[in-house]
Amino acid sequence: MRQICFKETGSSMSVTCDLLDERAPQSAEFLWQLAQRKSSFDAIHAMWTGPELSCPLPASVLPDELSQNVIPTENATSYPEIGNIVLASIAEGTVEGLPPGNFFDIGIFYGEGGRMLMPFGWIEVNVCARIVASDLEHAKSCINAIRQTGACTLSIEPAG
Repeated sequence: MRQICFKETGSSMSVTCDLLDERAPQSAEFLWQLAQRKSSFDAIHAMWTGPELSCPLPASVLPDELSQNVIPTENATSYPEIGNIVLASIAEGTVEGLPPGNFFDIGIFYGEGGRMLMPFGWIEVNVCARIVASDLEHAKSCINAIRQTGACTLSIEPAG
């Protein structure tokens, strides 16, 4: 099983996740490609979706080969569970107010009550990875610390 790791230095977060290659192959591959590049992006605690660390990814911050293709619905939900890593994939021009190009968002859900109700309505996201059980409490603690301090830089890399 392929694994990735999310890291954030301010909270000392280092969380390993199993990719769900069989359930969400294209979404898992998207995360794997970012991990292979040891990518870092701005992230914030979500406002609308509940217990989520959100990493918005407009096309402008992604390599062309990742930003050009909208990922189809796979293993989708509007109610992410604790430990779910989700990927939103929104085609250019389908939601008013987003930056130019396709838009993606990685969500790390660390508590109960996750819901994908945005200001523009309900969306479905692809559940493409899961925090390993032994890292879940650490993830909760770190993301709560991030919530108190505001924005952060989230890194993604292969685990191990």
